[in-house]
Amino acid sequence: MRFKDLSIRYKLTLIMLLISSVVLLLSSTAFMVNELLTLQATMDSDLRTKTRITASSAASALHFHDAETATYALKALEADHSIVMAQIFSNRQSEPFATYVRKETAKPALLGDIKAHQFYYSHAYLQFSMPMQSPENEHQGDIVLLLDRNLLYQRIRTYVSIAFGIVLVSVLIAFLLSTALQGVITRPILSLVDLTHRVSHEKNYALRATIDHHDEIGILVNGFNEMLQVVEQRDEELEKHREHLEQTVANRTAELKKLNLKLTYQAYHDALTNLPNRALFIKRVEQAIHHADENNELLAVLFIDLDRFKYINDTLGHAAGDRLLQEVAQRLLTCTNQPEDTVARLGGDEFTLLLRNVREPANAGIVAEHIIKALTLPFSFHEQELYVTPSIGISIYPKDGRDVGSLMKNADAGMYMAKNQGRNNYRFYTSSANAASAARLNMEHKLRQALEFEQFEVWYQPRFDIRTGQIVGAEALVRWRSPDFNLVPPAQFIPLAEDTGLIIPIGEWVLRTACQENMKWQSIYPHSLNVSVNLSARQFVQEDLLNSIEKMIADLSMNPSRLELELTESLIMPNAEDTIETLKALKKLGMQISVDDFGTGYSSLSYLKRFPIDTLKIDQSFVRDIPEDEDDCALVTAIIAMAHNLKLAVVAEGVETIEQLHFLRNYDCDYVQGYLFGKPMPAADFHQLLKNPLNLSEQFGYSYCYPLSAET
Repeated sequence: MRFKDLSIRYKLTLIMLLISSVVLLLSSTAFMVNELLTLQATMDSDLRTKTRITASSAASALHFHDAETATYALKALEADHSIVMAQIFSNRQSEPFATYVRKETAKPALLGDIKAHQFYYSHAYLQFSMPMQSPENEHQGDIVLLLDRNLLYQRIRTYVSIAFGIVLVSVLIAFLLSTALQGVITRPILSLVDLTHRVSHEKNYALRATIDHHDEIGILVNGFNEMLQVVEQRDEELEKHREHLEQTVANRTAELKKLNLKLTYQAYHDALTNLPNRALFIKRVEQAIHHADENNELLAVLFIDLDRFKYINDTLGHAAGDRLLQEVAQRLLTCTNQPEDTVARLGGDEFTLLLRNVREPANAGIVAEHIIKALTLPFSFHEQELYVTPSIGISIYPKDGRDVGSLMKNADAGMYMAKNQGRNNYRFYTSSANAASAARLNMEHKLRQALEFEQFEVWYQPRFDIRTGQIVGAEALVRWRSPDFNLVPPAQFIPLAEDTGLIIPIGEWVLRTACQENMKWQSIYPHSLNVSVNLSARQFVQEDLLNSIEKMIADLSMNPSRLELELTESLIMPNAEDTIETLKALKKLGMQISVDDFGTGYSSLSYLKRFPIDTLKIDQSFVRDIPEDEDDCALVTAIIAMAHNLKLAVVAEGVETIEQLHFLRNYDCDYVQGYLFGKPMPAADFHQLLKNPLNLSEQFGYSYCYPLSAET
């Protein structure tokens, strides 16, 4: 790790020194080993030669057992200081025959068996022995010499000293040479390193290296300069992009600020009318409550709902409904001149109005009257006048609630009381209003349960041909039998079903059930019978109305001419062009079309002649007072005459007296239905009526009523 941290200059120096040192050590070691091996071989050869010469000199003395001469021969070795000891052994004696030991040297022990005649080595000595022969070449003994090996060690020390000196001198020379030569490599690299530091610190990519080399360092420098040039270009581009990005961010920030303001506005305002929405209205009421507490003031919350607004949406479409809501919003704004007051739209056709610093509750009633007057004026839409009326509920702070929720809930309850008392008026909140609101919620809950648990029934009121006296059909009417087996009056649940939209599934069920029942009538009664079913406004504007009716007729295999669909004037008149297209499509399927409650709405004879309808039903309000009331008589006779001229049949509803029946018969009314002939009855009772039909001739006494069946 330390070596890695060194500069390249010191690394090169150390590498050179290490390489030269290793090379010198290896060469010196090889030289010393070679010299030592050569010296060892020379010592072995000299010892062998000296042993042979000494053996030759002492052989005769051993043969004649002349120990003194033999010893003298051995002393001749004194001239060679490397011989430590020499001994001659006779075959006849176990002790040495003659011995020589170098002066001032202790007698060493032999290294091995002298009979082996081979070399023995130890750390200090070298031993060699060989046999001694008699003149007759007989073995007469052995001679052994011990050589001192210090000479070898002296040579080793000498060689090591010489090698160390050579290595030291070589390292010194290599260090001096490497120090002088490594600058050729390190100087341009260090210059490049300094340039790199400057570029990194100063962020100046225009700097360039000016090193003139044509080797790998030159290639490195050229590459570094090219890299700096590329980085400089990129830096210039990045600077341009940065400036562009900063400008873009500034523009986006400004746009986001505008968008944030817009989103904040949208979060607290209604998108259609630009009035404050529920969230902002609640916030302002909370602020107003806090201010009223501090200043002991009164507040008023007005809950405004447009009466029958859904019929406009259902008949004219949502575009007309939205336009109407915008006009209503503008008129509501003109009903209060106080800047601290707030007009808001909660959703749909529901509006609220906050009146601050109300001196007395009656002032809130005055504002409500202004609203009613402002909305009473007609609204123009595509050269057609539309009329809406408001139902307004009023709650006063702190009498009717001390928080936003209570004030809005109680104002809502007051609004429902206004609706229940005829609409187009206002009511202050009372405890009874709250009870009425709770009752409405309870009724809605029970109505949903009735649909889920199939508590509805279809009853039928017979319709008679006034000329023949025969039953020609029946009107299907929905009834609700509550869990306690009591019938709930239709006036109590039909308007609620229309308000909640439950009239759609209820109406579809009534239509299918009535058609199924009509299929059963055909097998009981000898003449064809029609069943008439009322269509609500919400059913009539459904996109899949035609497909669903066509599919139902096909599933039941029913003759479509036996089905009569009843529509009210208020349903077909507001959007006559679309109504005509729908009626034509229904007629194309083979069904009959009748207009119910004719004369009670805003009829237009110019449109009436264009409608592909078959029957007009005179509302019972015109039939009730004939023949006593001359005006009603004139209206009924006019309707009958007009319908016949338009090739339309006429049905009089609500016939309850014989006088009414005779009047209608005398003026050629086609069909009648009412309590005089039978109230609405369950399907089972209607079946019994078909099996035992009425004889109108006998019962009501006009001579040319035709018999109802072959038996009668």
